[in-house]
Parts: sequence; C-alpha cells; structure tokens
Amino acid sequence: MPNFIKNTIIKNPKFIFIILIITLFSFGYYSKDFKLDASSETLLIEGDPDLKYLQEISKRYGSKEFLILTYTPNESMISDTSVNNLLSLKYKIQSLDWVYSVITLLDIPLLNSSDEPLEVRLNNFKTLKDENIDKVRGFNEILDSPVFRNFVISEDGKTSGIIVNIKKNEELKNIANKSKEEIEKFKEQIKKQNHQNILEIRDVIESYESIGKIHLGGIPMIADDMMSFIKSDIIVFGIGVLLFIIGTLWFVFRKLIWIIIPISSCLFSVIIMMGLLGLLGWKVTVISSNFIALMLILTMAMNIHMCTRFLQLKEKHPSKSIFDLILLTTNKMFWPILYTVLTTIIAFLSLIFSEIKPIIDFGWMMTFGLITSFIITFTLLPTLINFAPQENISLKKYKDSKIIILFAKISQNYSKLVFLTTAIIIILSLIGISRLEVENSFINYFSKKTEIYKGMKLIDEKLGGTTPLEVILKFPKKEKLKKNRR
Repeated sequence: MPNFIKNTIIKNPKFIFIILIITLFSFGYYSKDFKLDASSETLLIEGDPDLKYLQEISKRYGSKEFLILTYTPNESMISDTSVNNLLSLKYKIQSLDWVYSVITLLDIPLLNSSDEPLEVRLNNFKTLKDENIDKVRGFNEILDSPVFRNFVISEDGKTSGIIVNIKKNEELKNIANKSKEEIEKFKEQIKKQNHQNILEIRDVIESYESIGKIHLGGIPMIADDMMSFIKSDIIVFGIGVLLFIIGTLWFVFRKLIWIIIPISSCLFSVIIMMGLLGLLGWKVTVISSNFIALMLILTMAMNIHMCTRFLQLKEKHPSKSIFDLILLTTNKMFWPILYTVLTTIIAFLSLIFSEIKPIIDFGWMMTFGLITSFIITFTLLPTLINFAPQENISLKKYKDSKIIILFAKISQNYSKLVFLTTAIIIILSLIGISRLEVENSFINYFSKKTEIYKGMKLIDEKLGGTTPLEVILKFPKKEKLKKNRR
C-alpha cells in the first residue's frame, strides 16, 4: 500500500473529510451543466469526413425538418366526413406558429380525374378537396400512382400520411460565426422549442381522437421522446439500484452504520462524476444513460469488500485500535481492488476504438467513473469509519446461512449432477451464442406499448419510413467533358 494513504489519509481523517466535502460541493455545482443529448449528431465523430460532407451539402441546398402524422379515419378515406375531418385537422395544425406548411392527401394534384384536355388539366389541376371532383376516380389515381402509393397513402387505402414542415430557424444562418458556448446555448434553445412543439401537436392530436387513429412520427419527435426515455432511465435505474443496494446492505450487515458508509461513497462518486461531465461538456446519450447505475454497483462492490475485510480483521484482532484496523484493511485490500479496477477500466477503454461517438464517450465516462470510485473508496470510507462510534462498528454473530449450507451439501453430495448441469448449460450457451444477431431496426429498441413504436411501425410498414433518403448526383466538370469528347 502506498505510504501516501497511510501517512496522509488515515492519519488525518478530519482534514481529508473537509477536502472531500469541498470537492463534493465544487463538482456538485458543475453538475447543473450535466446534460442529455439524443440528437443524431451524437452518432457521428467530430472530424468524420461523412459528417463534414453532410454539413456542406446541408449548407448548400438546405434541409427541412418535418413531422409525419398517420391518419386512419373511422369511415372511408374519401367519405365527406373523413375529408372534412382531415381538412379541419390540417388547418388546426397549420395555425401553430412553428408550422411552415402541411401537406395531406387532399393537396395532391389530380391529372386523370376528368376527361378534359391535358393542357387544361395541367393549368387548372384539381384535388380531392375540390367540390366538383369525382372523389372515387381521384382517389384511385393516387392509390395507383407509384409516386404516392406507400408514401402519402397506404397500399390498402386505409391510412394516409400528413407531412408537417417546420419553420426554419433564421439564426441557423449565422451559427458558424458563433462561439462554441453560444452554439451549445442555441442547441439547448432548439431542444426546448422542439419539446414544446411536440407537446402542442400532441394536444391537437388528442383533440381529434374521435375522428380516427392518429399517430405522430418524424425525427424531431424521436429525438424529443428519446430525451424523455433517457431521463426516465437515469431516474428509474438509479433509484432502483440504490434501493436494491440499501436492501442488500441491510440484509448482510443489519446495522445502519454499514449502510450509511457505503452509500455515502456511492453518492460522493456519482455526484463528483456528474459534475466532471458537466465541467467537460460531455453529454449523456441513450447508450451512456446507465452509467450512474453502473457506478453505483461498481462503487458498492469496492466498499463491501473493504467493509467486510475490516469486520473480519476486527473480529480476528479485537485488541487492535480502529486506526490499526483501518491501516491493516487498506494495506490488504489496496492491491486486489486496484487490480480489479484496472481490469475493468481496460475493458471500458476498449470501447474507445469504436467508430461510434456515444460508445467512445461511454468508455471514457466509465473509465473516469471507476477512477473516481477508487479514490473515494480509499479516502472517504476510512475517514467515515474513523468517525463512527466504536461500539456501533462490530456486528452481531448470526447463525450459519441456510442457503450457503444447502449449496455446500449439493456440491459435496451431488458433484456428478453439478458437473452434468454445468455441461448442459455450457452447450445451451454455445447454441445461444451461435444464434446471436445484431439488431439495427431502430423501432425495436422501444416497447410495443409506446407511442413512438406505434407511430414508427405504422409509418415504416405503410408509408415508406421515417428517415428521408437524399440522393446526391455529381456531374463531371466541363473540362473533363471536353477531353472525353475529343
């Protein structure tokens, strides 16, 4: 064990505790900058040539953000009631301040809806919302069109799509001239505005529930819902793991002091790490959203090893002082825990060789998180044990565990059965490994009960999908053309 721990940390618990409290509040302040991000930019590495090319194309030709609604009326798609309801829904959405335009089935030009000359039909084209129009003929024209079928209208004619184009933020034109801090603030502002937009359009959809089934889709909606899922995961898994840890500590130690000390180490580690992420400007994505739960588990493992070893040494050497016991515990546990942490760090560092940005960030987050947990374990835990009343440190002796005795009897009396069971499990595991597949279907990441799954599933199966495909054509330069002609 390094002499630093012995001479500085263990001998000066009050000083170390003050330093830790200052560190906690300092990093706790920066935890306000702890942010989440579910945008598509998190999937690309800075400096990636594909990202650079995409930015150049977007700057040259522009790009529009849009939402997609699916409309499945209760009656026939071309009944007067369904047409009027769709018109009403369109005008209601169009009235929202952030909406640029709304395109529906009723806006598609019909060229074969009458027997007039082609020139007349082109100059005065009609749509399904016009009064003097053969709706059945017009609807069949759209349904038979290779352009609109499975895009604006489903193949069975029961579901149509509604495209809601979002107004472009004028400040985007000058974003290149802004500082990094201003760009981040601008992005946060856009996220908040996008969240408000999604809430508004969902209120509209809710008010039209009686006219049929309406689902919302589109990249802005996916990004907003992903943010909600990430926040929920952090809260649910974080609290769930914390409660599980508290229950486990109580079951094992049955003393409040041995719950407070390990939990304090966990909380210190997590808060300091959140502050560090806020300070460095690293955002948590859907991949790294479980880092808090992982940190709690890994920190708790270190602390339980330390606490258990301390109690074993106290029982073995009852005459030794608390200082000597802490010194002996840290001396015996420093290298084993260090090796454990290093091997885990190496495992997470292997993620940085990935070419996917959120996976790289997750690898670095967990690396720094483990280092933080290791430092807190060998500073805060010995300090808190020093402060604890001596009469509360020892544990009562309990009878041997029935579970442990059961497993001991099984391993001693049924060794052949244990080996056979193990062999069967290994064979089944190998069969399972051979059937593993990589899942790249985005919608399958979500529960079938969620609105995001229902909307995306319907859009993907009947309306051509959510993500647009952009085709870029590059023509040869004039000089090359001349040379080729010669």
